[in-house]
Amino acid sequence: MEDRKPNEETERDFLAEIRILFEEHRGDGDFILQLEEYHPFDIARALVETVPEIRKDVLNKLPPAFSANLFETLDEEETIEIVKELPSTLAVSIIDKMETDDALDLMQYLEDEEEDTTFVNLLSPKKREELKKFWHYTDDQIGSVMSTNYIEIPASMSVKDAMRKVTAVAGDTDYISILYAVDKQRLVGTLKLKELIVARASQTITDVMNRRFASARPEEDKETVARRMQDYGESSMPILDETGKLLGILTHDVMIDIISAVQSEDYGRLAGLGSADLETQTETTFSAVKSRLPWLAMLLGLSFLSSLVLTLFSGAFPDAPGAGLLAANLAVYLPLILDMSGNTGTQSLAVMIRFLIANPDSMEQKTVRAHLRREWLSGLIQALLLGALTFGIVCLTEALPAGMRLDSRTLVFATVTAFAIFIALAVANLLGALIPLLMAKLKFDPAVASGPFITTVADLVSLTLYYSISLIFLLNFYL
Repeated sequence: MEDRKPNEETERDFLAEIRILFEEHRGDGDFILQLEEYHPFDIARALVETVPEIRKDVLNKLPPAFSANLFETLDEEETIEIVKELPSTLAVSIIDKMETDDALDLMQYLEDEEEDTTFVNLLSPKKREELKKFWHYTDDQIGSVMSTNYIEIPASMSVKDAMRKVTAVAGDTDYISILYAVDKQRLVGTLKLKELIVARASQTITDVMNRRFASARPEEDKETVARRMQDYGESSMPILDETGKLLGILTHDVMIDIISAVQSEDYGRLAGLGSADLETQTETTFSAVKSRLPWLAMLLGLSFLSSLVLTLFSGAFPDAPGAGLLAANLAVYLPLILDMSGNTGTQSLAVMIRFLIANPDSMEQKTVRAHLRREWLSGLIQALLLGALTFGIVCLTEALPAGMRLDSRTLVFATVTAFAIFIALAVANLLGALIPLLMAKLKFDPAVASGPFITTVADLVSLTLYYSISLIFLLNFYL
């Protein structure tokens, strides 16, 4: 077989090439042209890895619009570090060219970190006015991330004139896939660029536009709007005020960022972590401890309840050799029951949270009842099968030391242990489904019912059930 040569393009180290450009060729006349051959993301990463002196010199040579495009690919923390190195005039000229939503994110991050934001007064009047429109929206509202970089056309305009306008402004507009038709500043329709291209030149936009479209209000929760846009499968969604005036749009890339951030946050909460714990690059030891300690302290309190329950049951055993043997036998299989109930509860919890996230607007009793019924039945079947498996394991482990002989007391013990794990797993499975549902009904984030929390609660319930059932049915066989 003929040897294949490796793909040279895939083996190129773009970051290394860009760093060489920064270090050795930033004074060349065609420096910017050479940089334009690379993707902005690679240029931005190389910029972050470059020493401050060279980075400052490079940004001083680049057009502000070029630098703004690089800043928009960086995290806020990285952008802030670079901005703090630059003279105010250079930093302002770059921020002035950034997309309004990206500039807003940067300014709000500066404010949250209590950094100096006085240089915002040096921005152009147009940029200050744009920022002022969005500044009052909270981080959770869709208005804080909407974009104003789109093409708006009068509904009465002819297709021919609309094509001319699109051609004229497309170079300075990031999003042109969907055009927005307005009448007296009110959004009356949408039109895909492809639909405009294939329309007859003599037609008007009103003749070819889509009059039915999904939209959102700027005060709506951004996760809700992002999932609505995901359901409709569009590449953007218009954001309108109460009069129907077009304020901005939610673009597809921002929607993906929102969904990704929500999933990361839910993952962290499922593990009992805060959002700060997931920021591994910026998290400090103190912030990690501060974020995790309250939650762990609460779980420690619940665990103490389990210890208290175990202490109370220890006192329920009479002072007799047989009772001591029963207590020792129960302790052997206690870890098995606690582990299995915690695992079962966590599985049910994950399924219910996924159901609630995927169906945020479908909380009708019929839908929820059907999902709970499915979880309950699957939990019962799992508990029954695992109970039967437990019966076999207990019989085998008790019979081996006795030469594979089983007496009636051992059979009763195995039956009660299997029954106890059946009840414990069924209840843990139900708790895992009910707790996040209750959270959602009370308007709390269901992800707060995290894995460690449900595991601790399931342990407490399973421990109580296990010892209660065992004392009721087994104690007389050991006395």
